[in-house]
Amino acid sequence: MKNPSKKHFFLLAGFLFIAFFLRFYKLSSNPPGLYVDEAATGYNAYSILETGKDEYGKSFPLFFRSFGDYKMPLNIYLTIIPVLALGLNVFSVRFISAFLGSITVILIYLLTKKVFKNNESLGLLSAFVYAISPWSIFISRVAFEGNVALFLLLLALLLQLKALEDKNKIIMIFSVIIYALSAYSYHTERFIAPVIMLLVLLINYWKIIKKNIVNILWPFLLTVLLLLPQTNLFFSPAGQARIEALSVKNNSANIFLSLYTSYFSPRNLFFDPDSDLQRSFPNLSVFYSWMIFPFLIGLYLFFLKKLSKEKIILLMFLLVSPIPASLARDPFSTYRSYPMIFPYVVIISLGIEGVMNFLKEKKTRLAVCFMMFIVSMGVLYRSAFILLPKQRFLSWSFGYSQIAEFLKSNSYPKVLINDEVGVSYIELLFFLKYPPSNFQREQNKINLTNYYLDKNWNTSISWGKYSVRPIFWKEDVYTSQLIIAKPVDLSELQAKEHFLTKTFVIMGPDGKAVYNGYLTNPEIKIKKGR
Repeated sequence: MKNPSKKHFFLLAGFLFIAFFLRFYKLSSNPPGLYVDEAATGYNAYSILETGKDEYGKSFPLFFRSFGDYKMPLNIYLTIIPVLALGLNVFSVRFISAFLGSITVILIYLLTKKVFKNNESLGLLSAFVYAISPWSIFISRVAFEGNVALFLLLLALLLQLKALEDKNKIIMIFSVIIYALSAYSYHTERFIAPVIMLLVLLINYWKIIKKNIVNILWPFLLTVLLLLPQTNLFFSPAGQARIEALSVKNNSANIFLSLYTSYFSPRNLFFDPDSDLQRSFPNLSVFYSWMIFPFLIGLYLFFLKKLSKEKIILLMFLLVSPIPASLARDPFSTYRSYPMIFPYVVIISLGIEGVMNFLKEKKTRLAVCFMMFIVSMGVLYRSAFILLPKQRFLSWSFGYSQIAEFLKSNSYPKVLINDEVGVSYIELLFFLKYPPSNFQREQNKINLTNYYLDKNWNTSISWGKYSVRPIFWKEDVYTSQLIIAKPVDLSELQAKEHFLTKTFVIMGPDGKAVYNGYLTNPEIKIKKGR
């Protein structure tokens, strides 16, 4: 351990272990259940693996139609790998996000060193802060596209800086390819990936741009070429689906500015959780509250010395990242602004380094670091592993795995899932591992020639003996079938009125019924005449 490089290696390995542990611990059961977007990712990966087509029968789409929201493709294609290796289950669907979220620790470490001229201690601190931050842990534990996109964006930036430093065109080509892949990963990166790539080139070549614009032009043109398949669809309903669904109508400059500044609010960063229950841990913000002090110190230290090109790039990264999120209607979306985590982590780490430098005694430094870690882990454990499963299980489509297990062991001529929106069909497909080829053949058909043009969503989905739609009381109680519904949608009084027989109950972690299963009795219903 006398060799500093060896010491730093073991520290980084330790932080990497912490990152893996915090992201993979109870990954299959926490968050509880499987959100419909996660189930859609898993089942479409399974469908591509089995048939080469998505759930609708479209071969290798550039956007996945899913619920009419047209998901970005790369995360689904990558999920094929763990589904192939581990089967279709919650763990395999969340694996890619958790894995890439863990090894992003290394990218944060290397990029921080690149920005701050091989400052080893700051690189290690940044890796540590990222590894334990609630923001990165939460997003790494769900099968959303954000971690794939961020990993690729940071890798592309690292390679670009390396290529500029070494004047290596081969590395630059790889960088451009990865920038393009990040744009195929998530909607935010569709905007910020090419913008950041271009701004980094401008910052590095500004003084010679008039003499040799080729150094900027060829990487930009290559990026445009790689994004051409997606660009051709940008103004189609597929390309505009998420923009239209999330954007603020008649968004004025004042509204945009208000939303934009919310991403720099200490209250949003250190005290208040994201209001979206599927984007945060209970009672926990994106960073721990104690981090506000090193954050303020870090800001001071960041601007204390002259800004280098690398620091300007970091600042540019911070200022550009929230722009797409600010065009949406949410005042502070941790998911759409996720790329901001990189500059924020670096600034917080810069402040921690400043505090450590102020503390002369090595034992005092170790004691402070250990205390920060223990306090953080205590807060995290309470929020993520005690409160989240008990308070937010309904936000994660809890209960469908149990429903699927019941249906596997019992046979019914018809099964109706009551759902006003219709998206829960994907849960049943996922947990039943329903053969994709059968579903493609049996489902409500859509015109595949209009695959990218039809954003309308049919709230009634039927295939085989299954239907997912609202209950039609004048018809369904006269049909022999199993009806599955939430207690609020089908009460005990209604069940008694229509002579339904309760066959099973799915209980939540709070001890209350989440779903009830009722068998209809059409003969009795007809006989009673009501």
